[in-house]
Amino acid sequence: MQVLDDIWSSIKGNSKARVRDPVIGTFIVSWAVCNWDKLAVLVWGNGEAEKRINTLGRSMAVIEDPSLLKNDLDLMIIPSILTLLYLFILPVISLWVKKLQNKTVLSQHSHAIQLEIKRAQQQKNLNKVALRANPEKDFLAQEVRLDLYEEEQKLIRRNKIQGYIDSKLSSAKAYEEEQSAKAEKERIELESKKRKEEIEKLRFEQQTAIHKATTSSARYPAIHQMMKSLSDSLRQDGIVMSLEGLVSSLAALFGYSDSKVMMDDEKFNNENLNEIKYVYHQPLVLAKRLKEIIIKENLDNEDLSEGLLFDHLSGMLEGFSIYFSSEDTLAERVSESVNEDSYDILASEELSGTIAETDTIFEEVYLEIEHFTFKPDEGFEVNLNGYASGHHRREEDMPGRDISINVSAICKPIIGTYGLSSHNLKIGGSLR
Repeated sequence: MQVLDDIWSSIKGNSKARVRDPVIGTFIVSWAVCNWDKLAVLVWGNGEAEKRINTLGRSMAVIEDPSLLKNDLDLMIIPSILTLLYLFILPVISLWVKKLQNKTVLSQHSHAIQLEIKRAQQQKNLNKVALRANPEKDFLAQEVRLDLYEEEQKLIRRNKIQGYIDSKLSSAKAYEEEQSAKAEKERIELESKKRKEEIEKLRFEQQTAIHKATTSSARYPAIHQMMKSLSDSLRQDGIVMSLEGLVSSLAALFGYSDSKVMMDDEKFNNENLNEIKYVYHQPLVLAKRLKEIIIKENLDNEDLSEGLLFDHLSGMLEGFSIYFSSEDTLAERVSESVNEDSYDILASEELSGTIAETDTIFEEVYLEIEHFTFKPDEGFEVNLNGYASGHHRREEDMPGRDISINVSAICKPIIGTYGLSSHNLKIGGSLR
């Protein structure tokens, strides 16, 4: 008998384990829901039990008649689909609904916590009142002493405020007297200023005439100086160009349409020439202009070419400490100049607010060229992007917060189209 009990216990345990399995249990429930009519006929149908069992067996004989799977979807396919939906899709939907309820659940929990805090605070206040009302304790005497001390402090503060008001009234009276004297002084100075303006007006009319004459002649020394430098350089190679050829070469160099436009340009003078740092050139355009000038010269010297004339123009500009560059080399020169002064960028007002937020001592600044453009009316612009990094202001071993930096370096035209000034910076930055 013990052997039979052990066998039955083993069968019973395996059955429980399989029924509790999520796949098997779910499939059994789904199958029962889909095939309830067959089960109902088996249990409560008419006829003998053996006949009902045979009927149920024929309707489920999948091995003998596989077409039952296709013809009777409730037999296997729909229960399998319901099992998959229950095991995989329904938990996802349930989790999504729970996530939507998180905010409401947290709000309810927070409300309950706040309610408990208020109850505890009110209980605390009640305990304090009950304790103070106890005649056997000395809290009442201490409260009276505290009330007297507070009254004394209020009186001291009122006296200080009154003293401050009195001092302000005295200061205001003295300020009023000072302003009255200042207004009288300004009236006298205004009358004197009017008399001086009349005298200065006469002087200005005289100086204007002198200035016009000086301005009209100021540009010619600059042109003459450059022409002489170019002519001397060419003579060293045994080449002599006409006056028109020299002037046309300078006009092509600075981007003027012809020599007459350059000679009439009031901006071509010594003062502006000293402000030029770069002369930009487009190799193909300049080479074409120089070739046209050489053809017009009609010289017997076959050594004179646009390349040689280009070299002499470049050497002439070096004598004036002016960089003669195409767009690539000019962008690199501007980038190098900006990076040399990178710490001045950190000290600029544009980055002061951003740097204040980082609490960082910056040690390294890195900028690189993003792109560059040349516009005839606006000049040459180089855009650089990069970052600055360093250590925390209080902890040298701890890295600080980096900031992103964007810089636009603009070289504006001063003489002609290609005579450019030193770069001006537009700086921007943000926390990285």
